[in-house]
Amino acid sequence: MLTPRLKCIISYVNAGVAADIGTDHAYVPIELVRSGRAGRVIATDVRRGPIEIATGHIEKYGMSDRIETRLGAGLSVLAPGEADTIIIAGMGGELIAEILAANGEIARASKLILQPMNSQYELRRYLVENNYIIEHEDIENEGQRVYDLMLVRSGYMDPFATDIDYHIPPYLSEHPKLGMLIDKKEREFKKIIAGLRASRERDSVRLEYYEERLNELERIKIGKGVRDHKNDNSKKNN
Repeated sequence: MLTPRLKCIISYVNAGVAADIGTDHAYVPIELVRSGRAGRVIATDVRRGPIEIATGHIEKYGMSDRIETRLGAGLSVLAPGEADTIIIAGMGGELIAEILAANGEIARASKLILQPMNSQYELRRYLVENNYIIEHEDIENEGQRVYDLMLVRSGYMDPFATDIDYHIPPYLSEHPKLGMLIDKKEREFKKIIAGLRASRERDSVRLEYYEERLNELERIKIGKGVRDHKNDNSKKNN
């Protein structure tokens, strides 16, 4: 089943050979070949179970000659330049950063399509500090779930001007779903603040950091005239 998140990922692929890292059910590789967005796909996973499931789906659609499955961790199963596009999606941002760091030569030889499920801040910092360029970002949602998608390649990128920019990059300021991303970050910050305030051993430095980020987020929201999507949805349901 292709969800809006997966469709968004697929829409950015135009490859001779693509690699889908952590392929799970191989839905993305199958659609890439079916739609002509990739001539060939290498579908990888660190676990044998998902590889077996993926292989079954690939055989069902008669694509075994164009989709190859490989068992292994991260990018270690690829050779540098073997895939012109590498997709790493559906996992945490810190894990994605670890995968890139473990096989930097392979990562830098290809276009990267990254879709972190969390820790987007940490991933952006890693990319900027380790000579990657975020060429483009997109936002997709499935109900209240909001996803960031990053198109990345090797190269130098100026650091963001302020810390909050690593949470809400300025280049997303005109995106029609910016409000949903801000709402997501607001929920995230408030949850962290509530946890820190309730802790017996209060981390005052961390608490101050998130309180400041929350205030900055509110200023961005007001400055952009962003509507409260939660309230919009509740009005529609009444």
